Amino acid sequence: MVIYGFVNKWLDRVLDQQGPRCPLQVTPAMVAGLVEVLTLLKNRADVASIVSEVGMESGLVLEILEACEALGLVKIDQGDAILTEQGLSFSRRRYSGKIKMLRELVRNVEPFKSIIHHIGSRKEPLTVEQLCRELKLCDTDPESVSRAKSFLLDWLVTTGYLEYDGEAGLFKQRRGVKLS
Repeated sequence: MVIYGFVNKWLDRVLDQQGPRCPLQVTPAMVAGLVEVLTLLKNRADVASIVSEVGMESGLVLEILEACEALGLVKIDQGDAILTEQGLSFSRRRYSGKIKMLRELVRNVEPFKSIIHHIGSRKEPLTVEQLCRELKLCDTDPESVSRAKSFLLDWLVTTGYLEYDGEAGLFKQRRGVKLS
């Protein structure tokens, strides 16, 4: 019963947001892992079964499901997570194919969409602290800023939208990226 309480709170939170969102603590590896688990569970499982199968805290599993749903890989129906056709296609791809697919999917999901457009509209590179402040992406505490930096590296540098200068600690739009 506790799991279903979490699911209801999660659904309420998702429905209150403007458009699909990916939580900052979720990584592409977590998304790929959850899709693989659902594939092993015959493409559909209730949230409690997923939590039991992966051995993670239920709150984190719900955030990963939120990201998967925002990306269009999973849909939630009456407490069950179900792989979509896009999710099935994602599960069949090799690593490079998954990255290519994520590149297409992230541009319509927050906070990726806002980050890509914000950085693309600037002439000068910016730090993760500036980005957090300007987009209200995270708090100013070091742990929150570190999580946001990892998020940018894991998602937007990996998918080719951003470049990162480690010495200067600056992010900028990758050359040749077209915003549509």
